[in-house]
Amino acid sequence: MMREIECRTGDWLFNAGLVGFLNIVGKENVRIEGQSLFFNAALLDGFEESYFAYFIKAYEKTLSWYKIISYKEEMERHREADFSDFDELSLDRLNDYIANVAKYYLKSSSYVSAYPLIDATKDPVEWGKNLAKVGQLKKKETFEEKRTEIIQNVKQVYVQLDEIIDFCQKGKKYLAAKNVIYTVIKNGWNGISFLNPQTKEKDCYIDYRTNFVDPVLEHLETDLEKAKFNCTTCNEPIKNMKLDLSFMNETGFDTARKTSHVWDFNNDIAVCPMCKLIYSCVPAGFTYVYGNGIFINDSINIDTLHAVNKKVHNEILHHSTDNLTSTSPYRALIEAITNQTEDKRHYELADIQVVRYENETYRFNILSKRALKIFRESKEALKTIQKCGLKEGNLNINFYQETVRRLMNNENLFTFIHKTMYLKVTNVSNTYYHMGHVGALLSINTNFLKEIEAMTDISKGQIWHINKCGTEFKKAYPENKLSGFNYKILNALKTNNRDAFMDIILNSYSYLGKAIPDFFLKAFTNDETFKTVGYAFMVGVNGPLENNENGGNKDEE
Repeated sequence: MMREIECRTGDWLFNAGLVGFLNIVGKENVRIEGQSLFFNAALLDGFEESYFAYFIKAYEKTLSWYKIISYKEEMERHREADFSDFDELSLDRLNDYIANVAKYYLKSSSYVSAYPLIDATKDPVEWGKNLAKVGQLKKKETFEEKRTEIIQNVKQVYVQLDEIIDFCQKGKKYLAAKNVIYTVIKNGWNGISFLNPQTKEKDCYIDYRTNFVDPVLEHLETDLEKAKFNCTTCNEPIKNMKLDLSFMNETGFDTARKTSHVWDFNNDIAVCPMCKLIYSCVPAGFTYVYGNGIFINDSINIDTLHAVNKKVHNEILHHSTDNLTSTSPYRALIEAITNQTEDKRHYELADIQVVRYENETYRFNILSKRALKIFRESKEALKTIQKCGLKEGNLNINFYQETVRRLMNNENLFTFIHKTMYLKVTNVSNTYYHMGHVGALLSINTNFLKEIEAMTDISKGQIWHINKCGTEFKKAYPENKLSGFNYKILNALKTNNRDAFMDIILNSYSYLGKAIPDFFLKAFTNDETFKTVGYAFMVGVNGPLENNENGGNKDEE
């Protein structure tokens, strides 16, 4: 009888490892009881195969390996049609594929190191060198004139590509594994096993097994009666302090070199081989897009922990109808926790810890009940700003990301609303949104202010009414005076100067010979109400009358 192993939930990093382990072995192969996970040691047979298989399947469409083999489909299509549908665009795509995919990746060092494992008799580097672009037209030559000759060349190149693509398909196990090592696994840990630059082992599967799986099996056979030490994570007895967490990014440290990190310079941080194996699964617990990762440490029990992260994972990598962008993790997070139709559990029980991996560091937020409520109430407004953004120097700022980040940090959006409105009013370039989107920010901010009870006396209907009055005002006010009016009002709002604000409003309305709308009196209630009324009016003044060509439909990466 093989031994049963138990793992219990712990801190966020270990929990991410547990979720990753579950993703790798499949939930159906373990037993879950509350915060404990039980499985048979036999499950570790061939664990290294399952480990890579999980990453390859989850991230398949994002891998460079997939870029190489997916071109086969187009080749088959042209062959079936006997090249009757092969046009100039097809030629451009083929040449782009040859230069930027086939030639480029075949010579990359991570691929080269894997070739001998696939078939030592083949030399893909040579194949790459022998590939050349097809049908380069000279000046005044047209595609149609040279068509027959070009198609002949294309057919010959296709034969070369067949060999390359078949080889890569055959070598999926190793080539795709190399991809996930450098695009996914490396985000979680580094420096040991196949990520150790000095490793002698060419086969990453064997390397993983000897570093992570074999020690567990050995540990299970060891008599630990007289063991003097304990694992810092699970408290199980261990015979020495050799295994540490120095390989974990941003959290571990080298216990031999940096004794100052531990109490009294005596290292007491060591883990058992089983916990080390779980920690190696951290990259499978996070979901990554462009090197940014997200994990939700909702640790009521393992079932919930697994379910909510699976939801985020699916939302990002499978349901994403748009192409993946850097906002995907944020969007998926909000979707996963606000879509409660199919979810029995309302996230009301406790605050949830959200861990983000950005720019190679971990960032933490607590998603409070309050924030959850604001996200739920602002669902529609959040949807409208998904693709809006602006560019400041080299920095791309996405509305959605910025809004979610501020709300998670319990900050209001006034400074952001001011910036977006000011840039729009002064016609700065590189702004991919219109005033309606600034209105959406205002409505999200109003939900936030109500939730923190900073502003309770303005309804959505009133904001709409204020917008409308702003639009009426714009129609009546001379166009040549509008930019001065905008500048003065925005300045008064930014500096919280109610007197200056009311002076400008009084002067402008008396200039028009109209009575001042009574909602301006609310501006004296408190700062939040003053700013909300002011910005809502300005959205109307600068709003929908203009026809904005770039209405936020350009997706900022």
